[in-house]
Amino acid sequence: MHLSKAIREFSTRRLNKLSMPTVKSLDNACKKFAATQVLREQDTARIARIIVALGTPESSQLSSRDIRFVAAAIGSHPEINEQLVSTVLREVHLRKDPRLTRAIFRALLASYSISPQRAMLQEFLLPRLSDLSVDIQQFCRSSGVLNGDGNIEGLADELARTGNVTYSCISRGITSSILSTSYGHALKLASVGSALATGRSDTIKRMFDWALAGVRGVPTSDFYEVCLAPFQRVTPPADVQKLVLSVLVKQFGDPRISEWPRLNGRDGARRREDCLMTIKRWLSIEYLDLFIKIIEKTAVDHQFAPRKKFWLRYFEKGIISDLTLILASDANSVARRTQGQSVESEYMKWASLKSQPDHSVLLMRLGDLVIAEWSHDGALRFWKAGSKSAPLFHKNEYSARELRGDSLKVRTHGGYRDSIVHSHNGQWMALASDAIEFHTGVRI
Repeated sequence: MHLSKAIREFSTRRLNKLSMPTVKSLDNACKKFAATQVLREQDTARIARIIVALGTPESSQLSSRDIRFVAAAIGSHPEINEQLVSTVLREVHLRKDPRLTRAIFRALLASYSISPQRAMLQEFLLPRLSDLSVDIQQFCRSSGVLNGDGNIEGLADELARTGNVTYSCISRGITSSILSTSYGHALKLASVGSALATGRSDTIKRMFDWALAGVRGVPTSDFYEVCLAPFQRVTPPADVQKLVLSVLVKQFGDPRISEWPRLNGRDGARRREDCLMTIKRWLSIEYLDLFIKIIEKTAVDHQFAPRKKFWLRYFEKGIISDLTLILASDANSVARRTQGQSVESEYMKWASLKSQPDHSVLLMRLGDLVIAEWSHDGALRFWKAGSKSAPLFHKNEYSARELRGDSLKVRTHGGYRDSIVHSHNGQWMALASDAIEFHTGVRI
């Protein structure tokens, strides 16, 4: 049968039967959110109405619900500044309603990170402690939340020292509701900072587990800052460094690949960069250490000690900006056995090398230079970053050819060659230093 004839003879009734019925479930589901949008617009108009009335004779016409509503917006609504907070507090004082005082307390917890408003709310609440519930009064006395900012540090020190954080919180009236507020977030950060100051990995892990419990998705950026800022000029104990690395890479991703969230506040970009430099330096040294251990267990020569000494100087200066560890099959097995000895090393990943089974390569970027450091009798090779022949970072698999081909000619004792051989007399180190300085200007 011809196609045109078949089309002419096809019944339109059959076509109607084949058409899909109208599905109303999606429309019905979307209608629920339409009400939310209307409610949001109503809330915005309501806050605007209350703000206009506050501080005028019309404020007496505002209901207690209106006052509680605007109090709940302290710290989150852009128009509720210090002057307006002062007006709200004056209105609450005139009405002498304990329910309004409790609303101001909730506003304190919710806006705790905003320093000027925090001080105003603390000063207002302190003489009105009896207006709060018995449980909240207990919390205020044990935590010192109304007595200035220094008390949160003292409470954080106590929580860091305790063996049972949950019990300590319950005994002080610190409920899960309080921990979910801005005050709770500040307390968790301060407690993590106190734990890090102890230098004890067991204490730090306990506080990490507590602070991150219930966190969905990526934590706020100030979490990685409180973990890394203390160690920008001081190196932590090895077990602490591994633990912090493990937690941060798990929560935020590998900083060489993943984009970590920005830091708010003054000099946020600079502070973020300082944190990233610290953790990238740690990661690079960890990979260098693993690379040397693999050479030690798979190579027939004994070049691992001088190689580590040579490269560690560059890594500790934080000038290795990117790195990929590339392993063939036997070296991969050694790496997995080495990694398996420490649960905190699960963040370390590497690529596969299609080469002799026990070979490995450390691919590094130093300034505008890409460097491939081969194990065994493999040579040291260089490329200009951005050139077509330069190996790319963070691939899943590499061939030996792409890690050797078309590399730069560098000066050696035998003239200009495309690689530097690891001589047993150590002369390769001077040649490598000269090549790095020539192409990057870096001399260590």
